[in-house]
Amino acid sequence: MSDVGAGSEEELRREVQRLKQQLDDLSNASQNNGNGSAGNSSTGNGTVPSSNRTIEHSNSSNVSNTVVPPEKSGYLFKWQDRSIGWGGTKWGLRFVRLDHGQLSYYKSHEEKNPRYILTLKNCAVRDEGSKINKRHGMHRKSPGDGGGPASPKSPKLGGSFDSLDTNSQQHEVGSHFHVFSIYQQRTSNDEGEEVPPQEDEDIIPLLRFSTQSYAEKIQWIDLISQSCAYCDSDVFATSQHQQKGQGASAKEVFRSQRGTLPKLVFEAAAPTFRRNPSGYSLNHMGKSFRSKSAAKDAARSNKISYPPSKPMHRQASPSYLSPEGVDAQNYRGLFNLLLIILVVSNFRLLLDTVLKHGFILNKLASLKGFSNAPLTDFPFVSGLLAVQAFIVGAYLIEKMLSEGWVGNRFGMMLHFLNTNASLGVVVAIIWYLIDQPVVGALLILQATITWLKLISYVHANYDYRATSLDKHKATLALIKDLDEGGLEISYPKNVTLRDIYYFWLAPTLTYQIAFPRTPVVRWMRVITLTLHLFLSATLISFFAAQVVAPNLDSLVRELESNHGEVRTHVIGDYLLKLSIPSTYIWLLGFYGFFHCFLNLTAELLRFGDRVFYKDWWNASEVSAYWRLWNMPVHYWLVRHVYFPSVRVGFSKKGATFVVFFFSAILHEVLISVPCHMIRVHSFLAMMGQIPLIFLTKLIDRQYPGSSIGNIIFWISFCFVGQPMAMLLYTIDYWETHHHDELIAQELEAANASKLKIPFAAIGRVFGASSEL
Repeated sequence: MSDVGAGSEEELRREVQRLKQQLDDLSNASQNNGNGSAGNSSTGNGTVPSSNRTIEHSNSSNVSNTVVPPEKSGYLFKWQDRSIGWGGTKWGLRFVRLDHGQLSYYKSHEEKNPRYILTLKNCAVRDEGSKINKRHGMHRKSPGDGGGPASPKSPKLGGSFDSLDTNSQQHEVGSHFHVFSIYQQRTSNDEGEEVPPQEDEDIIPLLRFSTQSYAEKIQWIDLISQSCAYCDSDVFATSQHQQKGQGASAKEVFRSQRGTLPKLVFEAAAPTFRRNPSGYSLNHMGKSFRSKSAAKDAARSNKISYPPSKPMHRQASPSYLSPEGVDAQNYRGLFNLLLIILVVSNFRLLLDTVLKHGFILNKLASLKGFSNAPLTDFPFVSGLLAVQAFIVGAYLIEKMLSEGWVGNRFGMMLHFLNTNASLGVVVAIIWYLIDQPVVGALLILQATITWLKLISYVHANYDYRATSLDKHKATLALIKDLDEGGLEISYPKNVTLRDIYYFWLAPTLTYQIAFPRTPVVRWMRVITLTLHLFLSATLISFFAAQVVAPNLDSLVRELESNHGEVRTHVIGDYLLKLSIPSTYIWLLGFYGFFHCFLNLTAELLRFGDRVFYKDWWNASEVSAYWRLWNMPVHYWLVRHVYFPSVRVGFSKKGATFVVFFFSAILHEVLISVPCHMIRVHSFLAMMGQIPLIFLTKLIDRQYPGSSIGNIIFWISFCFVGQPMAMLLYTIDYWETHHHDELIAQELEAANASKLKIPFAAIGRVFGASSEL
């Protein structure tokens, strides 16, 4: 045990001696750096004349390709020379970064934009000594007080600690604040003649920092002096010129895609600097840019030279909201304010509807169109079963074609009948057997998706049959992220019941022989998307029941009271009432279906390509919106409508017209069939997009990057199109299904009044006048 204890003592003694030697070496190095060149200066402050710096500069130019500017970052205390020390101190903790000859500081390391950037050209660093940290050891007593720890003197250590001098105690971390500053050097006067080095009282620091670690201060001084030498070299001037050229080229690259707005920047991008090759040290150059203050109390803030003429305005800088600002400003705070205003204002509108109509979310099942719309009715179930039958039929027909059991012409005729029957049969079921629009809308949507998928399945396999194996492999090579063995699949190996049902379930409308796949199913993402989908559906139901349904019900009552007469001011009033909630429902429906539901389906099926939409909200022209907001439908229209029209002889404009005409008919079918009425509101709205497309394209060409086209898009879709569609179809639905009933009731009430039967009150409920 004694041997072990002796060995531990010896190791501890050696460690203490080693640490003491390191502290002494650092102290001597600091004194040599500050006073070693005093012979070159009459003032003894260690500043080297500019002729010596010129030699260093000339030497640095010979090795310009190997100069590497030092880098360092960390927290330092900064002297706040342009603020009042309200907390009793003028030192604030800041995150400081030295990079590529520039010294910048931030409030914290999480802040993106620097508070100040100082380029160290014609600058130097000065060691201003240290000052005692009065709070250090405040809760400790000295060894002589009797209540503190035992004296460090120990007979076993041979009194090693007795040799620690005052200088070593000063280097204890936390006991002192070690101060240094960066100041502007004066190298020549107006006539270009060299001037003597500056006296201490003439030096006005640009930045002052302090740290509780003496070694860290020495390192910062060393690296900053090297950066000062680098900034005064020809290498820095060359690199600055190159960075300006790179910045100009970056502005040219920074452009948005065609038809969309440029990006709105909420924070400046982090600056990137070109690094030079390594291999050369700036240490010997930096010695000329280091000095040490001769005053013993230079570290004290109240002793620093701060004349009334010290400039507070140090560079030409624009206001924060000025467009000529060099760096993009951060408007996130204003953005948060707009969000708060949006939430508060819309909460008030929602509160008004609750006070006026009551909280009716709990009455959702009693609303007309919901309680009478069960999804277990036989017509609805039969429609779903009919869809499955047509899917199996498409597989059987393609199987017969792949095996050569039927000819190509006859097989394509069977495909034509089967594919169109998948939509026609369902339309007939809805029109004659399903009265509720909600149920009919769900079934017609499913049938339309299946119809589009079967058309793509037939067209793609027709092309696969006519394509050689080599061309097919070249096409398949364009697909990345395939499953193992995906490149070996070819027609007719893809003609399986599993393949067609995977395509039917996949979140796409365009068939291909293999799809990009993800490696695994991420079940946490499945749970997250499910929760988001549930939340979106709940919010949609809430807005529909709480805001939209009461307003539409009020519109119906006004129609009944006016005997079906539609007044312009009434339409305008309800247009404004429905514009905001209809926009919320549309956006929530988009997020719930295109993001949550399609991503959920893709995750479960490991479907890789999940670009179901792009940034349609930035559309500066209407055509960009139709290209970006629904990518599955856009891909289908491009492959199966646009290019087939071009191949049969249509021009590009003619093919575009065919696409819009087809889309307009499809939109009208999706709305008119569930409502059991043939109207052209949706068709005309779609065809009316064509003039808007030309108008917004013209605006975008005349004023590129302008928001005018985007504003026109939002107004036409959200504040005119959506609420107007609600109003028009509600009015037409009421006239088609309830107006005749109202007239019959009024006639019955009139006859009853002639027979002295007390039904006048019933007539007044339905809008009948007192004379009836």
